[in-house]
Amino acid sequence: MTAIYRERLAAYRSGAAELVLLHGWASDAEIWRSIIPALRQHFHITLIDLPGCGRSPVYSAGDDSASLIERLLPVLPDSAIYCGWSLGGMFATAIAAKYPERVSALITVASNAVFVADEVWPAAMPSADFLAFEAAIEKNVVKGLRRFRSLQLLGDQRADSVAAILGRQPIPANASALVQGLKYLNAIDNRAALAAIRCPVIHVFGSEDALVPVASAESFSANYADHKCSIMMGCGHIPFLSSPQEFIDTVVDFVNSWQLLDDAKPYHLNKSAIGRSFSRAASSYDGAAQLQRRIADKLVSFLPALPSETLMDLGCGTGYSLPALRQYIGGGKLLAGDLAPGMLAYAKARHADVADGWLCADAEDLPLADSSVNQIFSSLALQWCENLPAVYAEIERVLKPGGSAVIATLGPDTLCELRESWRRVDGYAHVNQFALQAEILSAIKNAGLKVEEWQEVRELMQYERLPDLTRELKNIGAHNVNSGRPGGLTSRGRIKALTAAYERFREPGGCLPATYQVWYLRCTK
Repeated sequence: MTAIYRERLAAYRSGAAELVLLHGWASDAEIWRSIIPALRQHFHITLIDLPGCGRSPVYSAGDDSASLIERLLPVLPDSAIYCGWSLGGMFATAIAAKYPERVSALITVASNAVFVADEVWPAAMPSADFLAFEAAIEKNVVKGLRRFRSLQLLGDQRADSVAAILGRQPIPANASALVQGLKYLNAIDNRAALAAIRCPVIHVFGSEDALVPVASAESFSANYADHKCSIMMGCGHIPFLSSPQEFIDTVVDFVNSWQLLDDAKPYHLNKSAIGRSFSRAASSYDGAAQLQRRIADKLVSFLPALPSETLMDLGCGTGYSLPALRQYIGGGKLLAGDLAPGMLAYAKARHADVADGWLCADAEDLPLADSSVNQIFSSLALQWCENLPAVYAEIERVLKPGGSAVIATLGPDTLCELRESWRRVDGYAHVNQFALQAEILSAIKNAGLKVEEWQEVRELMQYERLPDLTRELKNIGAHNVNSGRPGGLTSRGRIKALTAAYERFREPGGCLPATYQVWYLRCTK
């Protein structure tokens, strides 16, 4: 049996909390996709397609909700905040009650204690309405789903925008899974489970919801005094699509109020400083970047023999590689992206007719749709990214199935002579620190990519004097951008001490060496 589909998206920052998102009936994990970028500012995210939905297989029609949860557990994090919408909220509630050690907080969205009303809990869907809807689904799935979509939008003040997003979602095709899902909705009774939960809980409702009436918020408040309820005004059954920013703010404020977000771990690399540094170096870069051009030329040879429809130069810099990439891809679509606005503007001014699109792009948060490019080319850009899980998760996300990424990056031994010389002068971080091979490989594997090729080349540059090296680093924008760098100008005394320390490395031929540890790799999806 094929495993339950699980997708893990790393946060855009370190120190983020784990968040599991569970979708509702007649939906799948894609329902969350439009708010994922905002959520990834705060959370590592696990997306699940419930059995029979999206990319997950159908399990036995006889499975009850408890059996389904047991099948989910192996693919869920050991501990996480759970956010469930509609039916997903009912499953998340059951997990929180039965496995409290695995749920640090619970967020339900448009979800009820029972979906079908009874005398004790009248604020739910009337039994007659539910049975009529169930019969309609069994009789004609397409018409039944059309009716369900209209109910989700009913009363929503932003129904048109929600409908536009829903229109991009695939139409559920598995009739047996839909029928089984309705049986779950009819059978699940979480009233006792809600009373047993001891973790922080918030229930989010849409004020105009036609499926889970807002009156149920009063029942929650009356029966579960420790739980928080939040009503999003003007929203129907999908408040996170109707008012996404309000929803994000509600979730983050709730999580912060319980101090569930870890303190962010400090980055060694200052990303804003990187962008400014390379922007300033745009006009001087090509004149100083002999090694960088040589590496880019070699990386072109790592591209597959047959070009595909769309290729992105990720970290295009001054656009040096764009003509070669255009020749490679022919009439295909060529995109150019860079973190530094100055670099991108410089490249566009000189190669306006070469690329088909220009993107000011952070590799940790690419402004591209899922499965939108066939190939990625990235030469000496990704070493400036410290959140490697986010980088490679983004590469995996935007690559089409079977797509590939060829990457040239720098290892931690780069400029080892300069780093060692500075260590003899003071305790500050003067030389940029790059990731270990094991860290890169782990990020690639966790993203679901496969390393097809990995080569290491030690490049040795030679200089007559130390200022020749430091001036070159400044001209290409690669001078010190560590957060732990010293402030102010470097004193004459420290420069003199650095020069003396670097003399230890002078070679018999009379030159000062500078080592670059270059890694070339090709990954496939």
